[in-house]
Amino acid sequence: MAKENRTADIIAERLSKHLSTEIINVQALTGTRLVIQAYVQASTSTLSDQRVIDLGSIDLSDIVSPLPSDEQEDSADDIIHQPIESQKPFEDEQPTQCHLLPTPPKSPNGGCHLQDTTDSSSKRRKVVGGLRPVYVSSKCKAGTTIAPKELLYGDPHLGLEMPRQLQSDTHKLPQRKRNIAGRPSKAPRSATTFIGSIWKTVYGPITIDPTATFKGSDTSLISTEHGNDCKMDQNTFARINALCLKATTLSKSARALEVIVQAHWIDCYDARIKTLAEENPRLSPTEARMAGLVEACTALGWTQKELRNRMMIWRGYKEIKDAGGWVSLVFTGSGIYSTCKYRVGFDDGLLQRLKKILASLEVAADTLHPNWRQLLTPIGAGTQRKYTAHPHDWVVDGEKDAIPLSTTYHQWDRDFSFQHLDQCILDDCWHGQDPRRVCTGDTFTCSECDQRQSNDPQFNKCVCFPILNSCDNNVRIPVQVARCPHGKNNGLFARCAFERGTAIGEFVGLVTKGIEGVDVMMGGHGDTQFQIYQGRMGNYTRFINHSCAPNAQFTKFVFCGIERILVVSKGIEAGAEITVDYSSSYWNKLDKTKA
Repeated sequence: MAKENRTADIIAERLSKHLSTEIINVQALTGTRLVIQAYVQASTSTLSDQRVIDLGSIDLSDIVSPLPSDEQEDSADDIIHQPIESQKPFEDEQPTQCHLLPTPPKSPNGGCHLQDTTDSSSKRRKVVGGLRPVYVSSKCKAGTTIAPKELLYGDPHLGLEMPRQLQSDTHKLPQRKRNIAGRPSKAPRSATTFIGSIWKTVYGPITIDPTATFKGSDTSLISTEHGNDCKMDQNTFARINALCLKATTLSKSARALEVIVQAHWIDCYDARIKTLAEENPRLSPTEARMAGLVEACTALGWTQKELRNRMMIWRGYKEIKDAGGWVSLVFTGSGIYSTCKYRVGFDDGLLQRLKKILASLEVAADTLHPNWRQLLTPIGAGTQRKYTAHPHDWVVDGEKDAIPLSTTYHQWDRDFSFQHLDQCILDDCWHGQDPRRVCTGDTFTCSECDQRQSNDPQFNKCVCFPILNSCDNNVRIPVQVARCPHGKNNGLFARCAFERGTAIGEFVGLVTKGIEGVDVMMGGHGDTQFQIYQGRMGNYTRFINHSCAPNAQFTKFVFCGIERILVVSKGIEAGAEITVDYSSSYWNKLDKTKA
């Protein structure tokens, strides 16, 4: 009997679900009767063998269920109907009214999935999360139709209490801060930004004073440089540890020295491991490393975990040093810590790019910061400058060592020499009268910005080309002379990016007149004409080559009544060659009979 009741319950439940769906799909239920028929099919029977069983009918004339209007669509979609009541709809007796409406089917996540089958393009039913328990108070009136929102959040008009909500509110999760309009956002670091920061520091207004860095420090701890190929006995390694501990506790002003010592400590640590392995052949490589690690931890007073974490960063310093030399560590700035900690750019060709610009960095550092190698004194590295004289007295040639400028012109002139100037020099033919002067007076106004111009920084208000006027002669322009391919000999290359409209430099040389058969820059106003000759004297603008698609141009600019010829950028990326258009007049006057 229990089995028969169970089978009947299953049939009734499935039948109620199917019929309720069909009833809902009917456009109008007024005056409608539900006729129920069925048949039993065996696995071997055919359609002709099936016998139809008449199960009776149900009067639906009193049930009115019109389609929801547009205004009621949301509430109708959310209706949850009551389950079927216990009755006998299949007997011949007069049927009673019943609710053949289903319990909503379970969704895969355990909630009730309400889905409308009338139109696939209609509004999707809401999915209730499985962590939302539905609690209906005993105060709720019997037979009341309840919407899901009322079940979940309660409704005082229906006598529903507010249930406990176990789901998380996604609107209250921490959101990433949006960039405020006008406020620049921090760009992610990469190999390009890392190398760019080195160049900006080299050409920046910093002053390296090793004397101030070593003040109060013992620089005689290490007398000779040690590396992986040297024997590292216990006493020497102990002195290295003492030096590393001292450098690590220095202030931020000695950040360069700290990085140098920590990178050198990795070299000494590797050498110590190699020495321990040679002195104790029975030790495995792992045991030798552990012995060296324990020895270092004892000397430094750190735990193994703390030292391992530091060594991961320090080894990044060493890799940068091996590729880009000590100059890369000294001038990289504080960004090297995050670069080595998160290995930013190491998989993006950072080390290969540093190796290619090593000679360029050393030329700039040795000529602009003559004392920077003194920071290598505590580790016993060489402090002798490799490149002396003016920064543009050296020509960079890829990964090779830079070569003297004069040697690149020996094929044309064995006695070539070049004098570097900051300002133009007047030829004796002018008898002290500057032909570039446009106007005279005590005060001058810029024709571009309409501001006062003065050689005194205190009174100058013109900011059209601030890096070029005579108020700031200590500005270092990030450019270098380098070898060019395709037979162009030397060229001028940008080490940092120049935005469009930025002045790269003034065309400086000997102000003269009447020269023919050589390259000169023509200038003047009215009846006064002059030439600027850079054959034997001038500045880095002498090495700018011609291009039919240039990234810079010549521009005239009057400052304090003097006409100046400037090289202005059209938008130049770091590492690009700076080029200008020599103009058709130059090529027309060129003597093409000369080789």
